[in-house]
Amino acid sequence: MSIETEVRTLLLPVFGLGSIDEIGADQSLVRDLGADSIDFVEIVYIVEKAYKVKIETKEIVSGGSGEALERMFNEGALTLEGVAIIRGRMPYKPERFKPGMTKMEIFQSITVMDLVNLIEAKRGSANAAG
Repeated sequence: MSIETEVRTLLLPVFGLGSIDEIGADQSLVRDLGADSIDFVEIVYIVEKAYKVKIETKEIVSGGSGEALERMFNEGALTLEGVAIIRGRMPYKPERFKPGMTKMEIFQSITVMDLVNLIEAKRGSANAAG
């Protein structure tokens, strides 16, 4: 089973859905699936437990880049450098990330596939370190 399929399956109870067909890779966790802050706590917990990775909120906004958010944002707005970093870390439909976006706008646009990519990046860095 692919990580994408596993993640979609793990998300079913969070959103009260019955089939992974109801959760598309391109769906935004917030805008399309209706995740709120409590849901994100549950999502992070489920992902950390299933994949043995640690995810911090700032990593969700930065695509797990490990970059300091202050390098990516100026006065709360995504910079050109920040756009390049995020597009490199969240390659799924990268054109949706534009200069001037706020952290909240980025957070609201995070898709199921972005979560999958973050997990894969975290697992890759854990394997490289171990």
